[in-house]
Amino acid sequence: MRNTLIGVMVIVTSATVVAQDNFSYARRIYLEKAQCSYCHGWSGDGAGEGQSNRGPNLRQTRLNRELLVVTIMCGRPGTAMPHYDEAAYSDKRCYGMTKKELGSLTPSLPLGSTLRTPEAEAIADYLLAKFVGRGSVTRPECEESFGIGARSCREYPAKP
Repeated sequence: MRNTLIGVMVIVTSATVVAQDNFSYARRIYLEKAQCSYCHGWSGDGAGEGQSNRGPNLRQTRLNRELLVVTIMCGRPGTAMPHYDEAAYSDKRCYGMTKKELGSLTPSLPLGSTLRTPEAEAIADYLLAKFVGRGSVTRPECEESFGIGARSCREYPAKP
């Protein structure tokens, strides 16, 4: 019995460490490589890095994992959301349309670099775990990103 309990604890601890590593990896892609925070903010609340750079509030999105990945890789035609798949509109992989068919509505390439599908999937998993459906940003969420007692986190409520 004791060995079984220890085995379960090791598995749960290992899974938690793997999940934390996956979130750290996805957060780095979100913030640095894809630069999603430029429009969506560090917390996904749509408060981008500048007054004119407001993106949709990802905390309120109703997109599921599959649609998040499609949106990341294909962008949103006719909006500022870029496509992170470098070949997105070279064929009909995105929304069944090509660049020729979309014309001026074709999403642009991102400011940063393009992504591979596993990177977009990691971002989608990160969004679903950390932002989607979470409501307003809280101080503990801010401190998770910037450190406990961070001055910039004082503006957020301690509890939701």
